[in-house]
Amino acid sequence: MRALFSTIWNFDFAKADYKWVKPWVMLGVVFLFAFGWFDVTMDTGSALYHQLMQRVAKGDNPFATIIKHDTFVQLSYAVLFILGFYITVFSVWSYIASQREYGKEKFSRIFIAHLLSNAVAMLVTLLFFSLLGLIAWAMGFTFEDGKQLISQGYTRLSEWMKLYIPTITLLPYPVALLLGVVMGALPGYFSHWLAHKSRFVWLMNHRCHHTAEIMHPAGVGAFMFLPELFSNIPTALLSAAITRLFYYEPLLFETIFLAVFYVLTEKFNHSSVFYDTAYRFRPLRWLSAYYGNGVYHYMHHTAIPGDEIVNVGGSPFLVWDRVFGTYRTPTAQKPPVGLTNQPTIKLNPFAIVLSGWQQISYELWHNSSWRVRLKIIFGDIYYIPPVSKDFLKQ
Repeated sequence: MRALFSTIWNFDFAKADYKWVKPWVMLGVVFLFAFGWFDVTMDTGSALYHQLMQRVAKGDNPFATIIKHDTFVQLSYAVLFILGFYITVFSVWSYIASQREYGKEKFSRIFIAHLLSNAVAMLVTLLFFSLLGLIAWAMGFTFEDGKQLISQGYTRLSEWMKLYIPTITLLPYPVALLLGVVMGALPGYFSHWLAHKSRFVWLMNHRCHHTAEIMHPAGVGAFMFLPELFSNIPTALLSAAITRLFYYEPLLFETIFLAVFYVLTEKFNHSSVFYDTAYRFRPLRWLSAYYGNGVYHYMHHTAIPGDEIVNVGGSPFLVWDRVFGTYRTPTAQKPPVGLTNQPTIKLNPFAIVLSGWQQISYELWHNSSWRVRLKIIFGDIYYIPPVSKDFLKQ
């Protein structure tokens, strides 16, 4: 069993005979045809998906003064279908174009390693929430109570806001919504900035998202569960809380609804082959400028030294990056992406996701000084302890 784990861990798509890589690539291509459904229901569009489905199920039509409920239901399904179809077509088209531009074997190896890394990250996330369930069960609650702890907490906080956060002054709807969007973006900016500043959060959570040197919407490194805890939920809650202070309702649906429509430009965040298109087509670049995605987010993935923490925020217009000096204007020439200086890495999905965990564990075990151990956990990304080993780089 140990030999099997060692073989799996040390397998490298970059060095393997392509006949061993090809079957995995074929499975990846098959997945692309379901990627739109996956992305809408479980990833980029999940907030909108759950909001619409909940309102459809409850008969709650937020546009009741404009359209009938039956029409709202039909439009909800139509929007989700169109978004899913768009994402699927985009991902398949991006895959074909990437093979042509970068070469079939080179691109396929990078693509499949990072696509599979998302599966590994999902497994780790499942184990994390299952652990919460076991802890809850051990404490006398049900397994489901622990597993749903975060989502239930999110729902209860939303209900609490409606009951206890007062409207201190009534502002016009657009002004209240704008305040919610701007202030709601601050937790996301801070958590993303921390992921690039703290070596612990970087290695344990976020480095895996920045390892691909050729990016594809489905073939970019995984996000772990920490962004959901420290970014997505606080962003939605703070946005709703701010709008509640200045309007009758928290406007939670409106803030999420507005944010998720960035899907149309978000696919260009992680598409190397379409960078030039996203930059030169001005309407697309202008829309991306508002949401802080597209070519603006692509700059965030640059491998150029000195730009490790740029364009970390989002809409509107990367306002917090401009405030805190981390804003970068997209360049006409496509920048290199990946880890700084594009070191040679092991193209193994387990290594991409878990090598940072392995490195932190190795450093804590082999450095006996508690002062050093504290720096391992709380130091910045540039700190290197006396004894260290990077299990991702070759």
